[in-house]
Amino acid sequence: MKFYIKPKHFAQYRSFKIRDAQQGELFKIKGRYFLGLRNLTMRDMNAQPLYTLKRTFSMSPYRTYSVLNDEQKTIAQIRRTYGRRKPFYIIDIDDVGLHFEGTVKDSVFSLHSTKEKLVEIRKTTMPWGEAYEIEVLTEQRPLLYLFLLIAVDQMNHERRTFKHD
Repeated sequence: MKFYIKPKHFAQYRSFKIRDAQQGELFKIKGRYFLGLRNLTMRDMNAQPLYTLKRTFSMSPYRTYSVLNDEQKTIAQIRRTYGRRKPFYIIDIDDVGLHFEGTVKDSVFSLHSTKEKLVEIRKTTMPWGEAYEIEVLTEQRPLLYLFLLIAVDQMNHERRTFKHD
C-alpha cells in the first residue's frame, strides 16, 4: 500500500492529511507540541482515533513515548536516544525490536523487523507535485507501521518552528 503526504504539510504544520495516489484523503494526523512533541494522533476521516502517541514520564535521560490503539491500550514503546550527536530510535512491539535503515534526518528511511522491511518513506514526484511516498510492505498491521514511521519523523523534527494551521 502506498500513501502520500505533501512535503510542506509534513514539514511545517502540526496537522496534515495522508492521501492516496489520486489525492483522496485517507487519514488525519494531528500533533500537540509544548517543549517538544507531547502527543500525536492518527484519525480516520470520520474523526475516529486509530493510534495515539503520548510522551510518558521516565527517569531515563531519553524521551520515551507510548503508542496506544483505539482502545487506549499500549501496544508499542518508542525511545529516542542519541548516538554520535544525532538521534536514533528504539521501537519495541510485542517484545520485538524494530530498527531503521537510511537517513531519518532527511526523511528517507525504512523500518525493519528482524525478518523483513516493513515500511519505507522517500520523496517522489507526482502529477500534482512533490510528495513523500510512504510504502507499507507488510500485510500485518499496516496502519500501525505507517503511524510509527510518521511518529518517528515528527519526533525527529520536534524542535523545528511551526506555522499555525
